[in-house]
Parts: sequence; structure tokens; C-alpha cells
Amino acid sequence: MGAVVIVSGLPGVGKTTVVDLAMDMLRNEGIKVGLVNYGTVMLEAAKEMGLVSHRDEMRKLKVSQQLELQRQAAKKISKLSRNYDVLLVDTHLFISTPRGKWPGLSINNLQFLDIAQIIVVEASPTEILKRRMSDKTRYRDMADEESLRKDIEYNRMLAATLSIYTSCPVAYIPNHEGEAEAAAKMLYEILSRMVRDIGHS
Repeated sequence: MGAVVIVSGLPGVGKTTVVDLAMDMLRNEGIKVGLVNYGTVMLEAAKEMGLVSHRDEMRKLKVSQQLELQRQAAKKISKLSRNYDVLLVDTHLFISTPRGKWPGLSINNLQFLDIAQIIVVEASPTEILKRRMSDKTRYRDMADEESLRKDIEYNRMLAATLSIYTSCPVAYIPNHEGEAEAAAKMLYEILSRMVRDIGHS
């Protein structure tokens, strides 16, 4: 079974660009690396159950429904990891729901995932707002810099808690404007070291 790596960050941090570049670097070393989006796996299950038609509707579901979708997704991702040396799991550490912030990873679904590393990609509130405004493919809730600062802090607390619970390292990678390649190199170096440590090279 391959190493499962959680890669998270608030919407708008530029995570996708950083991850894609780092994956190319790993593949150049002959490392079999895959990428799965946790929300996409949940969405597929939710659509099959007739619960939603669009991704951003999921956070409006009952918590009990979301918990079940999380468990289903975790089991599928665990099976998928067998096909890779490293499987990157793109996910959010929390979701804003009508009842408040709700964890994307908790005892509910962590029991099905053997996580080796946690990565949090970060950017400044100003950068996040700018990137969100330019993304016309998603239906984002409105936010301001102060609320984003609080979300960044909360995201860090969740990552630290997950690190304690899973006994695996957490790394915070800054992705400032125009510096995606530097962020990707940092991610690549962490994952390359992880692969050497766990013996998949």
C-alpha cells in the first residue's frame, strides 16, 4: 500500500498548481505518484444517492449524511492507494456548514486512512481573495481578510491536531504570488524525503 499524503489549504491558496508541479518532479525520479480529490470522491457517492447535483451543495447536507459520505470516500481512497508509491489526497481540513465549522478529517474517517504526511499550503488573505475572485468555476461564500485570517489560524490548529492523532509530521508551505515553483520544490523535497524514509524508492 502506498503512502497517503493529505494536502490541504483554504480555497484560493493555489494548491492545485503547487501539487501538479511537485508531482512532475516526483515522476521524474521514477516515483509512482497519484492524486485524488476527497471532495470529488464524496461528490460521486452523493450523486449516486441523489443527494446533490453540484459540489458546493454538499456542505449544506445534514451532518449525518456528510459523515457517511466521508467514510465511503475514505474506504475508496484507501483501496486506491495500493496502486501508487505515494497517493496525494487533496482535501479541506474543515468545511463551513450552516451549523458551523465541521472537520473534513476526524475519527469518523481517519480510521480508514493510513496517513504518512500532512501538508498545508498557505497564502496571505489578500492573495487568497484575489485568487478566489478570478476563479469563476466555483460558487464561493463571500469572505473578507479578517475572516480569512481566522480560517488560516483554525486550519493550522486542525493540522496540528491531526498530526498528534496520526503520529505523522505536518508541514506548512507558503505559496505567495509568483512563487509557485518554489512552493512546489518545497513540497517535492518533503515528499522525496518521506519516500526514502518509508522505503518506497
